[in-house]
Order: sequence, then structure tokens, then C-alpha cells
Amino acid sequence: MTTALDAIKATYPARYYATTDGSVVTGVLDVWAGTTNNVQAQINVLAVPAVSDLIALTADQFAETIGATNIPVSGGALVYASRYAAKFDHTAAQPAAVTGWYDLWTLGSHKNLPALDDLLLLSAADWQELGGDYADKGNKGVQDGKLIDYTPPPVPVPLPDQAKSEQAWIQYQVNLAAAMGEAFTDPMKAYVKAIAAIADGTDTTSTALPPRPDPIMA
Repeated sequence: MTTALDAIKATYPARYYATTDGSVVTGVLDVWAGTTNNVQAQINVLAVPAVSDLIALTADQFAETIGATNIPVSGGALVYASRYAAKFDHTAAQPAAVTGWYDLWTLGSHKNLPALDDLLLLSAADWQELGGDYADKGNKGVQDGKLIDYTPPPVPVPLPDQAKSEQAWIQYQVNLAAAMGEAFTDPMKAYVKAIAAIADGTDTTSTALPPRPDPIMA
């Protein structure tokens, strides 16, 4: 014997659906239970739009709609299949650093967001494991479609800046030589000039600082 629930399941096989105005989700339904994502809000199943006018949702998507305020829709489907996302550069060598985090379904506008290729969609469980909406999520990267712990490579220091830092060490040696009544060796004098040329930009061909001379003082 076919029950009323059997008939509903046959008509709405996905169970969970979203109503839409064509640009955003306007409502969320658990058709089999006759309710919304608020279990206390009952619906008239006979008044539910035809399945062709609805967007089918997974159980996870249905759960993630709780508290969501702006779920974008395009072409009869959710723009973002998951609520949460990490931003990264999909064209960069991997692991690629995560440079932003989003709760996509609560944003006031989606106009300036990265392209989908530059978003790694995350489940609600992933998001909570990262600490939720307000936690510092630390350094993360994307590798082969997965989120990983990531230590950014050190930022290279321009050679002129290295030379300017080295001049502080040279000045210390100058002060030390003066205090001891000693003078620089010829290699040290040449070193001072070489560092100065790199620091002021006169030397544009060197790719590394020369090694410190030994001995320094005569």
C-alpha cells in the first residue's frame, strides 16, 4: 500500500530543497518532514512548488543553511556548493598559501569574491575544526585540493638591503679598530668599498655579498 509519505518521496526524491527567486535562496524545505531548517516551522506539503522549480540540497547543505542569510544562485544551482571556503591562487605552485577565509552564505555581496577556481570549498566540519568564524586559523596551504599546514617560504631580502645591514657590522669594526689603535687590512678596506657600492646601487651586477675578510685588522 502506497502511503502519503511514499508519494511525497516519489515526487521529491532529494528530500531537501531550496526555493529561489533566481538569484538567491528564498527558503529551505525538508519536504519529507513537512518543515524547514527550523524544525518548529511546519509547511503545507501540498503547496510546495514543483520539483523542477526547486534546487535539490544534500543533507549537509541543508544543515549549513541554518543561520545563512545570502545564498547565491545561478542557472538553477547554488553558486557555492559549500558554505565555507579558503582563498588561494590556483595558478601558483603548490602548496599554495591560503590568503583568505569566507563564510560565503552570510556575505552581504558576492561581487568582489575570487573566481571559483581560487576557492577551496570546505565542509562545516572542516570549518569547525579550524576554529569556526572568529578563530585564527594559522598558516594553511592548499595541496592537491586539500587543506594542509603550511609554512610560507622566507621573503628574500634585496641585496642592497643586505649590504646596508652589513654596514652596521662594518661600523662596529671601525669603532673597535679605533679603540684598539689598529687599522684595517687591505682586504678589509676592499670589502668596505664593495659593500658600499652594493648598498648605494653603484654595483648592479653582484648577486651576493662578498665573504668577510680574515683577518680584518692589521
